[in-house]
Amino acid sequence: MSTSNSGLPDGTEDFVGVKAKELENLRSIFLNYFYKNNCELVIPSLIEFSEVIGGNANASLKDYAYSFSDENLKNISIRPDISQQIARIDLQQGTKNKKKYCYFGETLRKTKDSLTKSKIAYKTGVEIFGKISISDEIDLIKLMLLSLKKAGKYKLTISLGRTEPMAELLNGLSLSFNDNKLLKKIISSKSKTDLEEFFNSKGLNKKSLLEIKKLMAVNGKIECLKYLKKHKNKIFQDSARKIEKIIKNLPSSTDYHLDFSDFPGFDYHSGLVFSVHVFGFGFSIAKGGQYKSIQNNIVREAIGFDINVSSLTKLNQKI
Repeated sequence: MSTSNSGLPDGTEDFVGVKAKELENLRSIFLNYFYKNNCELVIPSLIEFSEVIGGNANASLKDYAYSFSDENLKNISIRPDISQQIARIDLQQGTKNKKKYCYFGETLRKTKDSLTKSKIAYKTGVEIFGKISISDEIDLIKLMLLSLKKAGKYKLTISLGRTEPMAELLNGLSLSFNDNKLLKKIISSKSKTDLEEFFNSKGLNKKSLLEIKKLMAVNGKIECLKYLKKHKNKIFQDSARKIEKIIKNLPSSTDYHLDFSDFPGFDYHSGLVFSVHVFGFGFSIAKGGQYKSIQNNIVREAIGFDINVSSLTKLNQKI
């Protein structure tokens, strides 16, 4: 990472020699594999108007972006994320057909990455737009995991969940935006004490409290889906069935973990949510899920993932 005499701000670094070659090699491995799987390459602009960062679905992304004013006094931001740019580009194409894009590029965030300690990250990934089926979910996860296996001999574990059951319970509480956001944070922390205090302070239905507690307990292996499968609500049953199908189609040697209450990007994702970890390291190297791409009242279903390639270069030094 940068030092006081490097000429670089804190949280940035140069890639030189072997490190630069490794990064370029990973770029080739991922993109060539994505091309073979019929992905169309997209190279989005490094900057865009601040007002469109994150779109309608993920406006909080603006908080991570470095912004400035251009010569016309328009607010400009350096991209903190690429997947949302792909969503914008897809909508601008004006097609209703299914599209499958891939990308590789740099992002800049105000916060440092947990593993690399850098504010700059090289990301690669795939985004699919159109009517998303369970087959698309399975194919995308396979594409992500197999591309990682091509990049290195990593012992991978994928964490899987679906937002629909929890969203069904939370929608029934009719909370304000801020209370809903706070409750999601409490649920992700898995603190039953804080959950009970929240319900008591708001005078909420005790039956809903019990249901949320049961859903928080749905974590582990495939056996934990029993509660969902026996639930009277068809949304719960469908979520269990879809997750089972994905587990049965995971590439060999890939471990998995289920969690139906801790979702990164819960406000943004709707449906399947997942993240990938390497054995021995506490941070995810890839993540993704389903969402809705919205612009000018046009809605497109979408699913995608991004891989933190910068994290892989650090992992390769330690493995």
